[in-house]
Amino acid sequence: MDEMSKMCDVVVVGAGPAGLAAGLHSALFGLRTLVIDAGEKPGGMASRARCLENYPGFKRISGQRLMEKMTVQAEKAGVQLRASEEVVDLSLGGDTKVARTKLGTYSGGVLILATGDGMKGLGMKEETWIGAGVAYCVECGAPFFKGRDIIVVGGSTEAADEALRLTEIAKKVRLVNHANAIPASKRIRRKLERNGVLLIDDHVGTEIKGKPPFKQLVLRHLRDSTTRELRTNIVLVIGGVKPFVSVLRKAGIRTHRLGCVVVDELGRTNIRGVFAAGACACTAKDLVPACVGDGTNVANSVRLFLKYGL
Repeated sequence: MDEMSKMCDVVVVGAGPAGLAAGLHSALFGLRTLVIDAGEKPGGMASRARCLENYPGFKRISGQRLMEKMTVQAEKAGVQLRASEEVVDLSLGGDTKVARTKLGTYSGGVLILATGDGMKGLGMKEETWIGAGVAYCVECGAPFFKGRDIIVVGGSTEAADEALRLTEIAKKVRLVNHANAIPASKRIRRKLERNGVLLIDDHVGTEIKGKPPFKQLVLRHLRDSTTRELRTNIVLVIGGVKPFVSVLRKAGIRTHRLGCVVVDELGRTNIRGVFAAGACACTAKDLVPACVGDGTNVANSVRLFLKYGL
Protein backbone atom coordinates (compact mmCIF):
# COMPACT_ATOMS: atom_id res chain seq x y z
CA MET A 1 0.00 0.00 0.00
CA ASP A 2 1.17 3.54 -0.62
CA GLU A 3 1.63 6.17 2.08
CA MET A 4 -1.90 7.48 1.68
CA SER A 5 -3.53 4.10 2.15
CA LYS A 6 -2.48 2.40 5.39
CA MET A 7 -3.57 -0.75 7.19
CA CYS A 8 -3.10 -0.77 10.96
CA ASP A 9 -4.31 -2.68 13.98
CA VAL A 10 -5.84 0.42 15.54
CA VAL A 11 -6.95 3.69 13.97
CA VAL A 12 -7.61 6.56 16.37
CA VAL A 13 -9.58 9.57 15.17
CA GLY A 14 -8.60 12.58 17.26
CA ALA A 15 -5.29 13.64 18.81
CA GLY A 16 -6.42 15.35 21.98
CA PRO A 17 -5.55 13.96 25.44
CA ALA A 18 -7.86 10.94 25.06
CA GLY A 19 -6.68 10.14 21.53
CA LEU A 20 -2.99 10.50 22.36
CA ALA A 21 -3.35 8.37 25.51
CA ALA A 22 -5.26 5.70 23.58
CA GLY A 23 -2.69 5.77 20.80
CA LEU A 24 0.26 5.62 23.20
CA HIS A 25 -1.03 2.61 25.10
CA SER A 26 -2.13 0.81 21.96
CA ALA A 27 1.41 1.16 20.65
CA LEU A 28 2.86 0.04 23.98
CA PHE A 29 0.65 -3.05 23.74
CA GLY A 30 2.44 -3.86 20.47
CA LEU A 31 -0.39 -2.79 18.17
CA ARG A 32 0.27 -0.93 14.93
CA THR A 33 -1.41 2.37 15.71
CA LEU A 34 -2.32 5.37 13.60
CA VAL A 35 -3.74 8.62 15.01
CA ILE A 36 -5.50 11.03 12.64
CA ASP A 37 -6.41 14.58 13.57
CA ALA A 38 -8.04 17.45 11.69
CA GLY A 39 -5.90 20.08 13.42
CA GLU A 40 -2.55 21.33 12.25
CA LYS A 41 -0.98 20.06 15.48
CA PRO A 42 -2.04 17.36 17.96
CA GLY A 43 -3.59 18.48 21.22
CA GLY A 44 -7.17 19.43 20.46
CA MET A 45 -8.99 21.83 22.78
CA ALA A 46 -6.64 20.93 25.63
CA SER A 47 -3.77 22.73 23.92
CA ARG A 48 -5.70 26.00 24.33
CA ALA A 49 -5.66 25.84 28.12
CA ARG A 50 -3.32 28.51 29.45
CA CYS A 51 -2.64 26.73 32.71
CA LEU A 52 -3.61 23.29 34.00
CA GLU A 53 -3.31 22.87 37.77
CA ASN A 54 -5.05 19.51 38.06
CA TYR A 55 -2.78 17.23 36.03
CA PRO A 56 -0.93 14.74 38.26
CA GLY A 57 2.81 15.25 38.34
CA PHE A 58 2.70 18.95 37.46
CA LYS A 59 1.98 21.80 39.86
CA ARG A 60 0.95 23.75 36.79
CA ILE A 61 1.56 23.34 33.07
CA SER A 62 0.15 24.92 29.94
CA GLY A 63 -2.13 22.78 27.82
CA GLN A 64 0.10 23.29 24.82
CA ARG A 65 3.21 22.11 26.67
CA LEU A 66 1.45 19.05 28.06
CA MET A 67 0.12 18.06 24.64
CA GLU A 68 3.59 18.49 23.13
CA LYS A 69 5.03 16.12 25.73
CA MET A 70 2.27 13.58 25.10
CA THR A 71 2.81 13.79 21.33
CA VAL A 72 6.55 13.16 21.62
CA GLN A 73 5.94 10.22 23.94
CA ALA A 74 3.35 8.68 21.62
CA GLU A 75 5.61 8.98 18.58
CA LYS A 76 8.54 7.44 20.46
CA ALA A 77 6.29 4.50 21.33
CA GLY A 78 5.65 3.96 17.61
CA VAL A 79 2.41 5.83 16.99
CA GLN A 80 2.04 7.20 13.46
CA LEU A 81 0.51 10.67 13.53
CA ARG A 82 -1.24 12.35 10.64
CA ALA A 83 -2.27 15.97 11.23
CA SER A 84 -4.43 18.27 9.10
CA GLU A 85 -6.54 15.34 7.91
CA GLU A 86 -10.24 15.59 8.64
CA VAL A 87 -12.14 12.32 8.49
CA VAL A 88 -15.01 12.76 6.04
CA ASP A 89 -16.37 9.22 5.86
CA LEU A 90 -16.40 5.99 7.87
CA SER A 91 -17.10 2.42 6.71
CA LEU A 92 -17.69 0.23 9.74
CA GLY A 93 -19.77 -2.69 8.51
CA GLY A 94 -17.11 -5.40 8.29
CA ASP A 95 -14.27 -6.68 10.45
CA THR A 96 -12.04 -3.98 8.96
CA LYS A 97 -12.89 -0.42 9.93
CA VAL A 98 -12.13 2.24 7.33
CA ALA A 99 -11.62 5.98 7.90
CA ARG A 100 -11.37 8.21 4.84
CA THR A 101 -9.94 11.70 4.61
CA LYS A 102 -9.46 13.88 1.54
CA LEU A 103 -5.84 12.73 1.46
CA GLY A 104 -6.04 9.03 2.17
CA THR A 105 -7.81 5.90 3.34
CA TYR A 106 -6.87 4.26 6.64
CA SER A 107 -7.97 0.81 7.79
CA GLY A 108 -7.72 -1.11 11.02
CA GLY A 109 -9.21 -3.95 12.98
CA VAL A 110 -10.39 -1.41 15.55
CA LEU A 111 -11.47 2.22 15.39
CA ILE A 112 -11.22 4.49 18.44
CA LEU A 113 -13.14 7.75 18.33
CA ALA A 114 -11.54 10.51 20.41
CA THR A 115 -12.87 13.57 18.63
CA GLY A 116 -13.60 15.73 21.68
CA ASP A 117 -16.84 17.35 22.70
CA GLY A 118 -19.59 16.93 20.09
CA MET A 119 -20.94 20.41 20.80
CA LYS A 120 -19.67 23.43 18.90
CA GLY A 121 -19.26 26.88 20.39
CA LEU A 122 -20.70 30.25 19.51
CA GLY A 123 -17.44 31.95 18.60
CA MET A 124 -17.00 33.77 21.90
CA LYS A 125 -13.46 34.72 22.83
CA GLU A 126 -11.87 32.35 25.35
CA GLU A 127 -14.35 29.50 24.94
CA THR A 128 -12.47 26.60 26.50
CA TRP A 129 -12.86 23.48 28.66
CA ILE A 130 -15.00 23.00 31.72
CA GLY A 131 -11.78 22.89 33.76
CA ALA A 132 -11.66 26.64 33.17
CA GLY A 133 -15.31 27.24 34.02
CA VAL A 134 -16.86 26.62 30.60
CA ALA A 135 -19.00 23.64 29.58
CA TYR A 136 -20.97 22.44 26.56
CA CYS A 137 -23.23 19.76 27.98
CA VAL A 138 -25.30 19.33 31.15
CA GLU A 139 -24.77 15.56 31.21
CA CYS A 140 -21.03 15.93 30.71
CA GLY A 141 -20.55 18.32 33.61
CA ALA A 142 -23.41 17.55 36.00
CA PRO A 143 -21.15 16.73 38.99
CA PHE A 144 -19.60 20.21 38.72
CA PHE A 145 -22.90 22.11 38.48
CA LYS A 146 -24.44 21.25 41.85
CA GLY A 147 -25.15 24.37 43.89
CA ARG A 148 -23.43 26.67 41.38
CA ASP A 149 -24.40 29.88 39.60
CA ILE A 150 -24.63 29.07 35.87
CA ILE A 151 -25.27 31.16 32.78
CA VAL A 152 -26.47 29.31 29.70
CA VAL A 153 -25.69 30.93 26.34
CA GLY A 154 -27.54 29.47 23.38
CA GLY A 155 -29.44 30.00 20.19
CA SER A 156 -32.06 27.29 20.15
CA THR A 157 -34.90 25.79 22.15
CA GLU A 158 -32.34 23.18 23.21
CA ALA A 159 -30.61 25.91 25.24
CA ALA A 160 -33.89 26.55 27.05
CA ASP A 161 -34.28 22.83 27.70
CA GLU A 162 -30.77 22.61 29.14
CA ALA A 163 -31.41 25.64 31.36
CA LEU A 164 -34.52 23.94 32.72
CA ARG A 165 -32.57 20.76 33.44
CA LEU A 166 -29.99 22.78 35.34
CA THR A 167 -32.61 24.14 37.74
CA GLU A 168 -32.72 20.68 39.33
CA ILE A 169 -29.07 20.87 40.45
CA ALA A 170 -27.80 24.46 40.17
CA LYS A 171 -28.27 27.28 42.67
CA LYS A 172 -29.04 29.95 40.06
CA VAL A 173 -29.64 29.71 36.31
CA ARG A 174 -29.68 32.52 33.73
CA LEU A 175 -30.22 32.04 30.01
CA VAL A 176 -28.81 34.43 27.41
CA ASN A 177 -31.06 34.22 24.35
CA HIS A 178 -28.11 34.48 21.95
CA ALA A 179 -29.12 36.81 19.09
CA ASN A 180 -32.77 36.22 20.07
CA ALA A 181 -32.65 32.86 18.29
CA ILE A 182 -34.72 31.03 20.90
CA PRO A 183 -38.40 31.29 19.96
CA ALA A 184 -39.85 33.78 22.45
CA SER A 185 -43.16 32.00 22.84
CA LYS A 186 -45.30 32.62 25.89
CA ARG A 187 -45.19 28.91 26.69
CA ILE A 188 -41.38 28.79 26.83
CA ARG A 189 -41.19 32.01 28.83
CA ARG A 190 -43.77 30.85 31.35
CA LYS A 191 -41.97 27.56 31.82
CA LEU A 192 -38.62 29.30 32.35
CA GLU A 193 -40.09 31.80 34.78
CA ARG A 194 -41.98 29.11 36.68
CA ASN A 195 -38.72 27.23 37.21
CA GLY A 196 -36.74 30.31 38.23
CA VAL A 197 -34.70 30.82 35.03
CA LEU A 198 -34.01 34.43 34.07
CA LEU A 199 -34.13 34.89 30.27
CA ILE A 200 -31.87 37.64 28.93
CA ASP A 201 -32.94 38.85 25.48
CA ASP A 202 -31.40 41.24 22.92
CA HIS A 203 -27.79 40.25 23.60
CA VAL A 204 -24.98 38.10 22.22
CA GLY A 205 -22.09 36.70 24.19
CA THR A 206 -18.74 38.01 22.96
CA GLU A 207 -16.14 36.95 25.52
CA ILE A 208 -15.60 34.85 28.63
CA LYS A 209 -13.11 36.23 31.13
CA GLY A 210 -11.74 35.39 34.56
CA LYS A 211 -10.55 32.30 36.37
CA PRO A 212 -12.53 29.76 38.40
CA PRO A 213 -14.35 29.89 40.74
CA PHE A 214 -15.73 33.01 39.04
CA LYS A 215 -16.10 33.87 35.37
CA GLN A 216 -17.32 37.02 33.65
CA LEU A 217 -19.48 36.75 30.56
CA VAL A 218 -19.27 39.80 28.32
CA LEU A 219 -22.53 40.63 26.53
CA ARG A 220 -23.15 43.02 23.65
CA HIS A 221 -26.58 44.57 23.14
CA LEU A 222 -27.98 43.88 19.68
CA ARG A 223 -29.39 47.35 19.12
CA ASP A 224 -27.05 49.89 20.68
CA SER A 225 -23.87 47.72 20.88
CA THR A 226 -23.30 48.60 24.53
CA THR A 227 -21.56 45.94 26.60
CA ARG A 228 -21.95 44.62 30.11
CA GLU A 229 -20.49 41.81 32.18
CA LEU A 230 -22.25 39.13 34.19
CA ARG A 231 -20.45 37.28 36.99
CA THR A 232 -21.03 33.55 37.38
CA ASN A 233 -19.35 30.26 38.29
CA ILE A 234 -19.85 28.43 35.00
CA VAL A 235 -20.82 29.40 31.45
CA LEU A 236 -22.67 26.65 29.59
CA VAL A 237 -22.42 27.12 25.81
CA ILE A 238 -25.11 25.49 23.66
CA GLY A 239 -24.25 26.04 20.02
CA GLY A 240 -25.51 22.94 18.24
CA VAL A 241 -23.58 19.81 17.23
CA LYS A 242 -20.36 19.76 15.24
CA PRO A 243 -20.51 18.66 11.58
CA PHE A 244 -18.50 15.49 12.31
CA VAL A 245 -21.43 14.12 14.31
CA SER A 246 -23.30 13.69 11.02
CA VAL A 247 -20.43 11.48 9.78
CA LEU A 248 -20.81 9.30 12.87
CA ARG A 249 -24.56 9.02 12.49
CA LYS A 250 -24.28 8.22 8.79
CA ALA A 251 -21.89 5.38 9.67
CA GLY A 252 -24.48 3.95 12.07
CA ILE A 253 -22.86 4.96 15.36
CA ARG A 254 -25.38 5.63 18.07
CA THR A 255 -25.15 9.19 19.41
CA HIS A 256 -27.02 11.26 21.95
CA ARG A 257 -29.12 14.19 20.75
CA LEU A 258 -26.35 16.49 22.00
CA GLY A 259 -23.77 14.80 19.79
CA CYS A 260 -21.83 12.57 22.19
CA VAL A 261 -21.24 8.89 21.38
CA VAL A 262 -23.16 6.34 23.44
CA VAL A 263 -20.76 3.80 25.00
CA ASP A 264 -20.79 1.07 27.64
CA GLU A 265 -18.45 0.76 30.64
CA LEU A 266 -15.63 -0.54 28.40
CA GLY A 267 -15.93 2.29 25.89
CA ARG A 268 -17.63 0.12 23.27
CA THR A 269 -20.11 1.70 20.88
CA ASN A 270 -23.08 -0.07 19.29
CA ILE A 271 -20.81 -1.24 16.45
CA ARG A 272 -18.46 -4.12 17.20
CA GLY A 273 -14.82 -3.04 16.97
CA VAL A 274 -15.60 0.66 17.37
CA PHE A 275 -14.79 2.39 20.66
CA ALA A 276 -15.00 5.97 21.93
CA ALA A 277 -12.94 7.76 24.58
CA GLY A 278 -12.79 11.13 26.26
CA ALA A 279 -15.13 14.06 25.84
CA CYS A 280 -16.80 12.65 22.72
CA ALA A 281 -18.25 9.80 24.80
CA CYS A 282 -21.44 10.32 26.85
CA THR A 283 -19.70 9.64 30.15
CA ALA A 284 -18.81 13.05 31.64
CA LYS A 285 -15.08 13.20 30.91
CA ASP A 286 -14.32 16.83 30.08
CA LEU A 287 -11.30 17.26 32.36
CA VAL A 288 -7.90 16.58 30.78
CA PRO A 289 -6.75 14.00 33.38
CA ALA A 290 -10.07 12.16 33.03
CA CYS A 291 -9.74 12.13 29.23
CA VAL A 292 -6.23 10.69 29.51
CA GLY A 293 -7.45 8.01 31.89
CA ASP A 294 -10.37 7.19 29.63
CA GLY A 295 -8.13 6.90 26.59
CA THR A 296 -5.88 4.54 28.54
CA ASN A 297 -8.82 2.41 29.66
CA VAL A 298 -10.23 2.18 26.14
CA ALA A 299 -6.83 1.14 24.78
CA ASN A 300 -6.86 -1.72 27.28
CA SER A 301 -10.40 -2.63 26.20
CA VAL A 302 -9.14 -2.73 22.61
CA ARG A 303 -6.25 -5.00 23.61
CA LEU A 304 -8.70 -7.43 25.24
CA PHE A 305 -11.02 -7.21 22.25
CA LEU A 306 -8.28 -8.08 19.76
CA LYS A 307 -6.85 -10.83 21.96
CA TYR A 308 -10.01 -12.44 23.33
CA GLY A 309 -12.84 -10.98 21.28
CA LEU A 310 -14.39 -9.29 24.31
